[in-house]
Order: sequence, then structure tokens, then C-alpha cells
Amino acid sequence: MANFIYKKAKESLLNGEFNLSSNNLKVLLIDKSLYTPNENSDRYVSDVPSNAIKKRSNSMTNVVSSLGVLDADNISMTDYNGQYFDGIVLYQNGTSDSNSKLIFFIDTSSGLPFVGSNTNTPVTIIWSDSNTKILSI
Repeated sequence: MANFIYKKAKESLLNGEFNLSSNNLKVLLIDKSLYTPNENSDRYVSDVPSNAIKKRSNSMTNVVSSLGVLDADNISMTDYNGQYFDGIVLYQNGTSDSNSKLIFFIDTSSGLPFVGSNTNTPVTIIWSDSNTKILSI
């Protein structure tokens, strides 16, 4: 598979349904053997089987959107249980999984797959420092 922005997220962006610098953004750690992402039709966290979600991050901090580029602080999960994961999903957190919108899926990046150890292991998602940062449109 490859990294992509969900097409329903693109639709929401074009319809003015996202304000990425003020919305509550979070990340899911995903086991792809339990979730086959559908770039065209997946829209909400409820489209991801709950057993495929290995961890939900806290809200992202210092989120900035400028000139079509999204950036934020790196995400640290000090309490991760060490399970295997091989995908990351960025989403806009709503009041429930059925209205929490998927934004992008990553499975090709340094550190993926995370083999795991089934013991508490800190996990840090380090966003790119390149000019595209987290996301660029």
C-alpha cells in the first residue's frame, strides 16, 4: 500500500468542513492485517475495525496551518503497550467514532512497521522537518 489522503477528507476540505489549525487532531496506530484502508470510501474512524486500532494518541499540540502546510509538535505515547502496528491514521476527533473524520493514512515511513515487544514501550511519531511537514496541499 502507499501513503494517501482519504478522498472523503479531500471532499470535506473542499467543502470547508475542516479547520486543521483549530480542530482536535489525533492519531491512530493501526494493524493493517486487521484493516484494509479504502482511500475512496472510508470517511470516519468507525470505518476502521476497533481491533485494528492499537492506540489512540492524545490531541496534537501546537497545530499550525500556513500556506497549505500542516505542522504540529511530535506525538509521544509513553504508555504504549508494545503491540505490533504498521500504519498511522491522522483524524479529526469528533464526539464519537462515527463523526471523527479520517484525514490520511501512512504505512510507508521510517519506523514502520513497529515490530513491538508486547511490553510497555514509548512510541514517538516524529513529523518531517522538510518543507511539507505533516501534510502539504
